[in-house]
Amino acid sequence: MAEPAQKSRAQKLALGAFGLVVTLFAMMPVAANASTPADIIPPEEADQSIQVWIRLDDATKTPVANVGVNVEGEDFDEDFVTDAEGRVLVGVPDPGAYTVTIDEATLAPEAGFPNKNPRELSVSSEQKGTPAIFLVSPDNPAIGAEPTPEAGGGSQAAGPDFWTLFWPKVVTGLIFGLLLALAAIGLSLIYGTTGLNNFAHGELVTFGALMAYTFSGIFGWPAPIAIVAAVILGGVFGYVQNKGLWKPLRKRGLGLIPLMIVTIGLSLVLRYTFAFIWGADRLSLPSSPKPFLVIGSVSLRFTDVAGAIIAIVLLLVVAFILLRTKIGKATRAVADNRSLAAASGIDVEGVIRTVWIGGAALAALSGVFIGYYQSLRWDTGASILLLVFAAVTLGGLGTAFGALVGSLVIGVFINVSTLWLPENLKYVAALVVMIIILLFRPQGILGRRERIG
Repeated sequence: MAEPAQKSRAQKLALGAFGLVVTLFAMMPVAANASTPADIIPPEEADQSIQVWIRLDDATKTPVANVGVNVEGEDFDEDFVTDAEGRVLVGVPDPGAYTVTIDEATLAPEAGFPNKNPRELSVSSEQKGTPAIFLVSPDNPAIGAEPTPEAGGGSQAAGPDFWTLFWPKVVTGLIFGLLLALAAIGLSLIYGTTGLNNFAHGELVTFGALMAYTFSGIFGWPAPIAIVAAVILGGVFGYVQNKGLWKPLRKRGLGLIPLMIVTIGLSLVLRYTFAFIWGADRLSLPSSPKPFLVIGSVSLRFTDVAGAIIAIVLLLVVAFILLRTKIGKATRAVADNRSLAAASGIDVEGVIRTVWIGGAALAALSGVFIGYYQSLRWDTGASILLLVFAAVTLGGLGTAFGALVGSLVIGVFINVSTLWLPENLKYVAALVVMIIILLFRPQGILGRRERIG
């Protein structure tokens, strides 16, 4: 008698989640056409941007408005003016080195001199809103000089600079971790039910992103329809892979090592097929670059916020399915002991088929929002595959909740680590942390010891 009630609760949760997702999707075209305040310069069709902040170097940290700002790069040289909050948001066309200079002649006499003017920035395509913070103080003895403790700028400037940089990286790291979790959960469930380390899982991520780009960027479909179509095709792609390749190989009794080699071969085939069809250039999904949510130094676009909310909703739905529904309990039973599950009457192949469809659909959605988050290429999934495996291993092999925790840890750490490390070392730092944690807890954060080996 409890099963109908469980189904009813599952249906209500699914309908509620579907309604929230549809609402967010429906808002996308509205957000894309929203007007931008005249005192904020929006990045025009840019995948990366620079946030310039000018504040007084005192206890109030008062914004300094109407200050001229020049941003110069290899193929970019534009002038801007700070808004009432002492800020300018500048869209730049390409990643690389940029020089931000404030026009000291436009500073009010009471504002004083800026610390460290100009500033050299390294803009990455993986981070939105690279910050450039200027603190101006009449106590600074020379224009362009670093503030010293004697001049009253040393300890005061260090605190705001660090925290203004720190919080945007934490927030964007959490968003990236949620998107990573969508892909990692599918990979973890496939491993748990089949024992397969799928090195072609990254191509499921790329497939979803490219499908969304094709529908919205080439065919001109509305973003919600394009995203839903990409997710559906992602699930179909997972079903076809399992039906046409992995199920026959399982029936033939192929070992896990040969299967893993097949996944590597499939990854290469799909990757270069994507490059052949869509080209090797970086692609951008149509979206509005305007700030949607600004809290202090954190500035997020609508797609960043929507991607995070949708990811949280779907992760909660996955958790409910795994814990409270019949198919979820069957999935956990197959992951725990496949032979015992089959002996108890569970349709193991049916469970594996469902896991492949659901895991591939989640990976496709992850690819879509990663495409909005940092643009995309034919090898987008392959470039984050190591992070997905690291998240799954760190959280605990074969555990969906462990994959979520591992993804959040990895996402936040790689972003925050760039405060001290160069951009090209952030993935290395995350893997070093994973190794250190596994030395003390080999089964991962939420893994069980019996899974080891």
